[in-house]
Amino acid sequence: MNNGKARTIAFLGVMFALVFVFLMIETFAFSALFGSFTPAALTLPLAAAISVTGKKWRMFVGGTLLGLSSFFLAIMIANPVFINPLVSILPRLFIGIVAYYVCRFVKWVFRDSENTFWKNVLPYAFAGAFCVLTNTVLVISMIALCTHTALAAVFGTLIMINFVAEIITGIVLTPVFAGVINKIEKN
Repeated sequence: MNNGKARTIAFLGVMFALVFVFLMIETFAFSALFGSFTPAALTLPLAAAISVTGKKWRMFVGGTLLGLSSFFLAIMIANPVFINPLVSILPRLFIGIVAYYVCRFVKWVFRDSENTFWKNVLPYAFAGAFCVLTNTVLVISMIALCTHTALAAVFGTLIMINFVAEIITGIVLTPVFAGVINKIEKN
């Protein structure tokens, strides 16, 4: 195995472990504090950051790692909704793709700007916001579809607390996580 493949496998392993640990912390900490509301305040920004840094193929990685982590955790804690891979995995496959293209578009818009914020922070903040939006819409839609629950009831319950926390952390933490991943990549 060459050095590049070994680095890629190591990167994927570390990112999967990090996403899974973040998801466990969120699930247990938020459920202890708020009951059934468990926003993905750390995992969504991390998934977005993984998807928008490095090579183009990584746009598939962040969401996939989040989906697999969500599925495995649902099995561990017997969460009947997220045990269904159509709810836990399928919607998350799209969040990295959306985040990647939003980030690239915003970078393109501000390509001539001399302002560091516009070029190096704003694209990742937008990617984080759209990652959260994509996740929320697709996961809630799949929950409604798979559990035969009225879409309005699911949206009304989750969007109040989860979405607000997730969108704020997505905007703030995605640029931070992307910066860390970019620094790791350079070394």
